[in-house]
Amino acid sequence: MFDIQLIEQVVAPIFPRSSPITVERVEEGISTHVYKIRCAGEIFYLRILPEEDASFAPEVYVHQLLRDRQVKVPEVLHFEHRSEALQRSILVTTEIKGTSLSKHLLAHELRAVLLEAGKDLAIINSMPVKQFGWIQRDRPAVLHLEAQLPTYRAFVYEYLESDLAILLEVQVLARSEIVAIRQIIEDVDTEFDSGQSYLAHGDFDVTHIYHYQGRYTGIIDFGEIRGANALYDLGHFRMHDGETLPIPVLSYLIEGYKEVATLPADYELKIYLSSLLIAIRALARSVQKGRDIRNHQGLLSIRRDLQAIMLMK
Repeated sequence: MFDIQLIEQVVAPIFPRSSPITVERVEEGISTHVYKIRCAGEIFYLRILPEEDASFAPEVYVHQLLRDRQVKVPEVLHFEHRSEALQRSILVTTEIKGTSLSKHLLAHELRAVLLEAGKDLAIINSMPVKQFGWIQRDRPAVLHLEAQLPTYRAFVYEYLESDLAILLEVQVLARSEIVAIRQIIEDVDTEFDSGQSYLAHGDFDVTHIYHYQGRYTGIIDFGEIRGANALYDLGHFRMHDGETLPIPVLSYLIEGYKEVATLPADYELKIYLSSLLIAIRALARSVQKGRDIRNHQGLLSIRRDLQAIMLMK
């Protein structure tokens, strides 16, 4: 966390001198430090990467490319690969108006917002990435997106075995559940031979979909971007589906997605598989961090996905 006065000094040159600015810390930031800036009746956001050797350059590229394709994401107003004052990469963006979908809406409004979000997500997931895994952030400028792992198989198996071992050791999952997971992974082994990687938002759920008075306004926070299979974000959304809303709503998102992208015949299986793998990683990480996982969404999702996949076999 940085001193507010220092942050004010950093952002002051970005905005008109005639307009006073106020800065406050936003507690929701996880992968980055986030500050809300108020200036001339408008709200902007300053994000600061915690790692000294990382850059926002890939996110700048993603935002610009998506906005060119009419996807509703924040506009980048200012970017520095390395701020001299903070010794970190910084990014200033406009605000996406409204509130997240974690605030409940009427059923018809919820469906309308998710239909539009699904269309934008399909465009996001169509952007090609070289290789798989976390997007490389070590360059001051990028002309294409490049990730860290050579194959989808490497991406899937990077933590899988150690995560399953952790969940078995602490008895979060029963041995029979671990056996079932291993059998499913063996049965769908050819799925991991996918050659093309696509952009994934990486943390896509209702908290990153915004609306204003029931009208879709956009998608925020690309701090977790990675290269993955095209349905990774739908799998991530499924893992969290029903966590904060009174009803599961993945079907609404898929309905909009289909208006832009053609899904494969077995798309449901692929989404369930992605959800299962994401949930295993999320649950194991929570165990490693010593968190209370008795009502962890990952645990609920693993058992739901296991059942759904076995019924499809």
